[in-house]
Amino acid sequence: MEPERHEYKGHRIELRPREGREEVRAREAESTEDLELRDLELLIDEQPVRFGQLPDGQYALEEYAFDWTDDLTELARRYIDHRDRAEEIRRGEAESGKEN
Repeated sequence: MEPERHEYKGHRIELRPREGREEVRAREAESTEDLELRDLELLIDEQPVRFGQLPDGQYALEEYAFDWTDDLTELARRYIDHRDRAEEIRRGEAESGKEN
């Protein structure tokens, strides 16, 4: 799999080879096979996001484990939406606390 970069609602989602994995994999096989997803790291806004793969092949993020899918980029988008909603709720609670 080639490294991927996507923009979503002002956030950058990247899937890229883990540090050192690309070189090790190149030495192990001279074929031009794509990197497996486990050899990639997921970054959102340049921050690493830990993920794992369930027995059925779907992916889950460590900080967002109650939602999973077989498309890691889609899962990153859902996580961004989740974080944005949580931030809106926190801002709303902080603003309502100021009014009292």
